Amino acid sequence: MWSPSRVRAADLALFACAWWLRVGWMGQLGRLHADVDPSSLRSVRQAFDGHERLLFEAFLGQPPTPSPQAWPLAVAVHRALGLVTHDPRALLVLAGTLGAVTTVAVAVAVRRRWGPQSGLMAGALVALLPEHVAWSTSAVPVVHGLACLAAAFAVRSVPLRAVLAALAAGLRPELALPALFLGPAGAAAVATALLQLVLVGRPPGADLLAVWQVNLPLVGFVGPAVLGLALLGLRDRSTGLLAGLALTIHTVGAMFSDYGARHALPAGIALCALAAAHPKRRWLPVVVAMGLLPELIDLRSRWHHRDVEGTVDAPRTAALGCVEVSDEPPVPGQPMPSWVSLVDGTLDAPCVVWGEAPEHTEWASRGLRDRALRMRWTWELSPVQGGARPPVGPWRQTWLLAAGPGVRGTMGTLPERPVP
Repeated sequence: MWSPSRVRAADLALFACAWWLRVGWMGQLGRLHADVDPSSLRSVRQAFDGHERLLFEAFLGQPPTPSPQAWPLAVAVHRALGLVTHDPRALLVLAGTLGAVTTVAVAVAVRRRWGPQSGLMAGALVALLPEHVAWSTSAVPVVHGLACLAAAFAVRSVPLRAVLAALAAGLRPELALPALFLGPAGAAAVATALLQLVLVGRPPGADLLAVWQVNLPLVGFVGPAVLGLALLGLRDRSTGLLAGLALTIHTVGAMFSDYGARHALPAGIALCALAAAHPKRRWLPVVVAMGLLPELIDLRSRWHHRDVEGTVDAPRTAALGCVEVSDEPPVPGQPMPSWVSLVDGTLDAPCVVWGEAPEHTEWASRGLRDRALRMRWTWELSPVQGGARPPVGPWRQTWLLAAGPGVRGTMGTLPERPVP
């Protein structure tokens, strides 16, 4: 039996280690400069990109660009932070701190059910979970909402659970789904998510069945393969609920055309808890942790770091009769058809190509690496050769797509005719 002082010391050590991994090691706080030119949001591009720019605008006191991703609560949080300081490092510290809070909240929730040793191990696995570490460096409120959700599972008071669940859904509406596992308190999260969708709007729609068939096999978004060993921790109804939570998150999330690792994080966290829950298999979380470390190191090498080596784009592929598709979800007005058009039967073309660029090789909050992984995991890619490989600088590789397992039809072959 652990004494209260020992438990507090363990939680503090867990928080400190998780915070350093996120803010110091992955986020590289020392490399961010405090000086910000409000006229150039790209001056801090290394840390804030994509949808983060909306929140950075709010942080600087500017009206954020209208977008379905401009959730009112997230904008309000960053606007309030901007009233205290305009140092951009504050956004990284906020995200990293909330990411570390999540690890402690998971430890508390698991400790209450399976004991202090299981709680500490579960928190340590979440501290090492690669995508959670990376998203704890982002202003996009992924870990912000997860911290509220994890805290809701950790507290005993039902009204406080409801408040925390509502905050989680206010920051990330999709967190209303795992909040249902809280019981009656989850209703507050559902109501908040529905209100958000009414106020801001919902993401562009797509053929749910076609998208689901593509995304469902992509279990890699949940986390490294070693997390699958967590299923060895199944032994009773409570551990079955953890497995059910992970399965539900992935199964339902796969219906979203832009599904990626950020949406699957609650499933990965549930598997971390499951791996630590069995009192007679203390080796299991150790093995899982050892498997997470190489993935974490690899992700750090990709954190805002693009592969500068590639091939020059093949010239004039459109002249060969091919149609180029985008790895983005269906968005009104986009110049290229989405990959969804390949699986819902709306695209009719003799051959289809997709262009991969340096930004697809890095981890960034824009989620382009997740989109590229979906393309690579779903279709068989054959390179369309262009010019010589550039030594350094922008590159673009065009791939000819052929249908992989579970994808309807074939994408054709490259017509053999000269380019005019």
